[in-house]
Amino acid sequence: MIDEKDLIVETHNGPVQGFNEYEGSCFKGIPYAAETSGSNRWKAPQEPTSWTEPFDASSFGPQCPQFRMGEGSFRGTIANAYDLELPIEEPPVESEDCLRLNVYSPKLNPSKGAPVMVWIHGGALRYGSGDAYLPEGFLKKGNVLVTINYRLGELGFFAHPSLEDSGDKLTTNFGLLDQIKSLEWVKENIKNFGGDPENVTIFGESAGGLSVAALLVSPLSKGLFHKGIVQSGGFARMALHEKELSDQGISGAVLGVAFGKKCGIEEGSSQLQALREIPVEEIIQKGIGLPASLYTDGVSMMSPVIEGFEKGINHKVPTIIGTNSDEGTALYWGSPMAEVPPPVDTVDKYKQVIRGVFKEKAENVLSLYPANNQEEMLDSSKALLGDSLFGAPSYFASEAMAKRGEDIYFYHFNQKPSGKAGEILGAFHAYEIGYVFGATKGSSTGLGPVENEELSNVMISYWTNFSKTGNPNSDNLSLWETMEAGQECWHLLGPKIAKERISRMEIYNLLKENF
Repeated sequence: MIDEKDLIVETHNGPVQGFNEYEGSCFKGIPYAAETSGSNRWKAPQEPTSWTEPFDASSFGPQCPQFRMGEGSFRGTIANAYDLELPIEEPPVESEDCLRLNVYSPKLNPSKGAPVMVWIHGGALRYGSGDAYLPEGFLKKGNVLVTINYRLGELGFFAHPSLEDSGDKLTTNFGLLDQIKSLEWVKENIKNFGGDPENVTIFGESAGGLSVAALLVSPLSKGLFHKGIVQSGGFARMALHEKELSDQGISGAVLGVAFGKKCGIEEGSSQLQALREIPVEEIIQKGIGLPASLYTDGVSMMSPVIEGFEKGINHKVPTIIGTNSDEGTALYWGSPMAEVPPPVDTVDKYKQVIRGVFKEKAENVLSLYPANNQEEMLDSSKALLGDSLFGAPSYFASEAMAKRGEDIYFYHFNQKPSGKAGEILGAFHAYEIGYVFGATKGSSTGLGPVENEELSNVMISYWTNFSKTGNPNSDNLSLWETMEAGQECWHLLGPKIAKERISRMEIYNLLKENF
């Protein structure tokens, strides 16, 4: 057991006191940026106030303010499929002083710095925390794991005319700027925790995967990481402009003003200041039901995410991209396409939406996503949602990289839970997280335990091998080949681990212009 005095690590802001856990050294709740309330609300992250006495890093810091999901939500759908009740939990401490990160290290003073993996949590850019993800699987492989919090919802993804007029260079995508700030902290400090600042892999799932994809194309993140893993990231083609009107006649600035009015503050030069003064709880409450979006501001984001890959402006680093076979089952909210509001609750409404969205392609789409009765319509709606949000855009982003000769590894996760959960949900959105983290006894992420331990061990090995060398392979693993130009294959991760032809190419080609 390492003596506590040996677990004091210097950072550029001051010393931090860690503790022993998970067969390694743990440091929780370290501030990487200042509090974001008051005048710092809707501002790029600022340096925290330095300290001289060791910072107590024995417990997680506050989580970022957010809406807590209950029944009828993503977590509720999963719990119902497992015949579980959502646990009644003590609400965690939330605060605008939430820009904290956690560092888990296998060895503080190695002869050679360990590869670093930085996890960016999902949650639709509206909820979640890095605190829920445990490090055992990575520490055993000799990796340093960092998990982060970043601003969410309207606090993290917001634009307003007054911000544009403020003279600040960075006026939107504050949650993304937080992620960049955390990577700057890693670059400056991780060596003291036993990590190699020149070997950093960013990885994340869902909104975390989208964040990784955004960091791969953002000019502000260049040089801060060396590999990326996008798990069910979405690669949204739709991204709102901060200033310019989109094809839908809206912009980030327009939405910001509308949000102010929703909070009871009329449009005008003082609206932003008034928004900065209202309680954070009101910001969260008024944001319920609204989507959170990345904005193309010409500074942090030059284009929608997938266009960045199509245009080749992504950072040229080894990348893993993949999806699950049943992405739409736990996310379904009554719509065959994400941007179409519910309810689409009859066969006729379903066909009407399909014909409105796909026009001349509609009959082909209906042949692949049929709706001859209510049950078939629901199944098709869920499949279409998953394929349009995740499957097709992930493939085409990967294909664009392959055509340029970049190192891209493309996977498809099709492991299902057993019993009722597998029948209802299949290999649902986020189910692979437990396998990546090795949650054999369940997980605080609430996604169910790993049932195929061999697959989990393989995935942990692939992910950690990749973090070390940019290549997921080793002698004891099934060969995972890089994707080649024109290749219509994926690497299956499930009961079978092997290269196989993509079974959904006809579907993906139909969806190419509609995600």
